[in-house]
Amino acid sequence: DMKKGYKATCRYNLAKDCFILSFCLMGINSADLYNAAKMDGNTITYYRTKTKDRRLDNAKMMVEIPHIIQPIIDKYRDKTGKRLFNFYQYYCDEKGFNKAINYGLKEIGSILGLDDLEYYAARHSWATIALNKVGIDKYIVHAALNHIDDSMRVTDIYIERDFVNENKANAKVVRYVFGK
Repeated sequence: DMKKGYKATCRYNLAKDCFILSFCLMGINSADLYNAAKMDGNTITYYRTKTKDRRLDNAKMMVEIPHIIQPIIDKYRDKTGKRLFNFYQYYCDEKGFNKAINYGLKEIGSILGLDDLEYYAARHSWATIALNKVGIDKYIVHAALNHIDDSMRVTDIYIERDFVNENKANAKVVRYVFGK
């Protein structure tokens, strides 16, 4: 069935593109790609969907866009300006979007001989490469993943985040993996 083949190809490409976006944007979750509202210059600012309602800083993240993913960003850019990406025009909610990505990743995984390749592997891979291969400090990896450590919660109140260290770390990881 030609239509089915086209749909599978679309999910395959969506999965590949979103996996690369996630990896190059410090492990951004699919819900955050789906909901991302704006880009200021070369920086995507978003509020992590999973934890924004439980944090004083609304789980704010500011991620500089590595130049190698600009074509992917342009490919999915929302022409209406309502959101950064047009995913909401094709998927009614972030769960449907995530399901489509993971369906495509299962297909990619089977081609590569990888069992259970899922979207979250981009986040895990980014963190592992940052720490083990590039030598990024564990605290910066922690901050880049937008985690909050209970032992530093009070200290974090006093520190204004500027995301400089996180973005320097991301540039090193992207350069390590893609050589650019």
